[in-house]
Amino acid sequence: MPSLLRNPGIAPWQASATRLFTQRKKRSSPILFHHSAMRARRRIFIISLCVLLFVAAVGSVVLLRKQAAPEAARLLPEADAVLYVDFGTVRSLTAFDQQQLPKLAPGYDDFVQQTGFAFERDLDEAAMAVHRGSAKNGSHSETRYSEILIGHYDQTKFAQYLRQHSRSVETYRNIDVYSVPVENRTVRVALLAIDTVAISNVEDPGVVHGMIDRFKKVALPFGGPTLVRSYYSRVPLGSLLWAIARIPAPTPKSYFTSSLPFPGGLDIGLPGNSDVVFSLRMLNTIHARADFYTQSEDAARKFTDQTTAFLALFRSIQAETRPGSSDPDVKTVFDSIKVTQKGDRAEVLATIPPGFLRKLVHEPARTAVQDQIQLSSPVKK
Repeated sequence: MPSLLRNPGIAPWQASATRLFTQRKKRSSPILFHHSAMRARRRIFIISLCVLLFVAAVGSVVLLRKQAAPEAARLLPEADAVLYVDFGTVRSLTAFDQQQLPKLAPGYDDFVQQTGFAFERDLDEAAMAVHRGSAKNGSHSETRYSEILIGHYDQTKFAQYLRQHSRSVETYRNIDVYSVPVENRTVRVALLAIDTVAISNVEDPGVVHGMIDRFKKVALPFGGPTLVRSYYSRVPLGSLLWAIARIPAPTPKSYFTSSLPFPGGLDIGLPGNSDVVFSLRMLNTIHARADFYTQSEDAARKFTDQTTAFLALFRSIQAETRPGSSDPDVKTVFDSIKVTQKGDRAEVLATIPPGFLRKLVHEPARTAVQDQIQLSSPVKK
């Protein structure tokens, strides 16, 4: 009754309800605190999970970048060797675009004027597949090549030039394939995109068709020739030039079936029936590395011993020649070469001076232009 006297306007049932609500509120305070703590922990868990997913995504991107070759190499067909050059980086290191390349091939100046494309200036990436010739019926077929070129070019001008010099044009999956006669063979050219060109002088048109098919699936992070899928992960990250090749089995007369040419007419024999991964990358200086994956430890040891003996002989000859009679860049390279055996793998390391790199880049560029741009006169149809 005292509460009723203080608040005469409140009915007894209202007072009882007020006391009951107050008691429940006091009892529910710990429960509310518990729910609030659970929500905070849930938020922390969700934030932590998002951070972990982000880190995992970044790690996956890095892993995919390491395992997946550049797009130009992934578009190539099966081959006995694959070569990739990051010409954009090489150009910045060697001033390749400032070098004059006179008389590269008949019609090259005309090609540049009509298309506006100069290899030494506008080519950013190049990937080449080498199809080794085979002996059949007493004759040996020619080595053929397939290439993917990425750079800056005017697609309209280029297409007009190719149409003018082609023998025929076919359309495959909405892409024109130009058949251009070069000497005694046919070079097929397809403009895949505003910056990508596919080229092949293999007789089978299915080779270019396959490159177009792969271009249509370019979003896939993996693929490419077997050599690339098997060995690209062993190419050092950041390599501006790399090559992967399968060396054929040796003949009964010789352990070495192929050789690695150096400027100056020098060759180093390569072990037969093995795979090689060669790379160049820029650190403080240009570092070259070649890993030979042989069939056994004995094969790797034999190659290591013979190469070491060859290098020792070359260095002794160099020491006896008078100063100025040999190429200093070649001498620097040979002095830096180290050959070691690691199980069934032989590892060759060397340091490359910029002058030597220019020799490696300019000579193949001249050869490539001479082989591909001999289109000085239109074809009569």
